[in-house]
Amino acid sequence: MNLVNVGYKSVNCYAIEAGAGYLLIDVGMPGTFGELVSVLKRKSVPLEKIRFLVVTHFHPDHCGIAQELKNADVTLLVGDVQERHLAEANRAPAKFPAYLPISDVGNAIVAADNRAAWKAATGIDGVLLHTPGHSGDSVSVVIDGVGAFVGDLRPSEAYAGQAAALAAERWQTIRAAGARRAFPAHGPAFDLDT
Repeated sequence: MNLVNVGYKSVNCYAIEAGAGYLLIDVGMPGTFGELVSVLKRKSVPLEKIRFLVVTHFHPDHCGIAQELKNADVTLLVGDVQERHLAEANRAPAKFPAYLPISDVGNAIVAADNRAAWKAATGIDGVLLHTPGHSGDSVSVVIDGVGAFVGDLRPSEAYAGQAAALAAERWQTIRAAGARRAFPAHGPAFDLDT
């Protein structure tokens, strides 16, 4: 599988080529659709070949242009654990004039923590994991043979007290799903200790 970081500004956005198209994980802030298109062109990832988008959580720097991508015929994959957060997500970025609210029409709902559901939705071997902590709707995507796309989940040692214990549980879940490398939305990728 071909993995391309098509991020811009401070957010890593990952395009994963699988079969005849791409899965995109996370997108940038509202009003940055043109920037994403420019990066895609520069990195030889055709916009028309992006089939799916997953946002690791519905904060503006991860979902800011999700509706523009939906308007370009990209299917938004929403974890069943994220579905109820969509209305809340649309309220939060309202302070950004360029933000287009994400419609709940046309989204593909995928059961979290279910390999068969992920494979059926995407054709890609892996799993969408519910990894709350940073936010209640946080998910990580494990792609077999590639790694885990973890959004804003930081290493356990970056937290203190109960938050560190919760993060350690999330990382254990990610490792148990087979991930050996982590791709965060902010900062460089890193290997996971096993």
